[in-house]
Amino acid sequence: MNIIAICGSPRNGNTEFTLKRILTKAGEFGASTELILLREKRIEFCDGCLSCNSSGKCKIRDDMQIIYPRLESADLIIFGSPNYFSNMTGMMKNFVDRLNPYYANKALNEKKMVVTIIGETNNSNSIGKVINSFEAVANSFKMSFVGDLFSTAKNPQDVENNPDDIKKIDEFTEGLIGNE
Repeated sequence: MNIIAICGSPRNGNTEFTLKRILTKAGEFGASTELILLREKRIEFCDGCLSCNSSGKCKIRDDMQIIYPRLESADLIIFGSPNYFSNMTGMMKNFVDRLNPYYANKALNEKKMVVTIIGETNNSNSIGKVINSFEAVANSFKMSFVGDLFSTAKNPQDVENNPDDIKKIDEFTEGLIGNE
């Protein structure tokens, strides 16, 4: 299994830790893994030209041109984002907007998708809105939404320093990958 994780956090903290932990655990099951940190990539805004609708490719030349083939080779794509005002971060939303070529070329159809969200509060309404946004992305590209994981954190190392969160991440990953 080839797993790509996309980290939409602007800092090295709980979201990145969670994704790294998932990927490490998945590697123990023999998965090939890669983490893409959006904060380290140059990704321009979608300009709405819609040329990708006919060509199946984005005309903008930036780091997405490196990321596209990695997504296409993945069996499972994990999106990780902090909860910002009941939504994904702006950099993650920008990334999602740049996935528009997949609406036409269908290269993500049937791929599995997981989302992990880190939020300061465990308000189920707020969390649900973020998960719903990612489920809408999965539906748009006919991906199979296979799970979500949420952790509560206020400080950058809260998840890493919480044995219950680590256990939850490991169990989530075992359930996700261990059955493959």
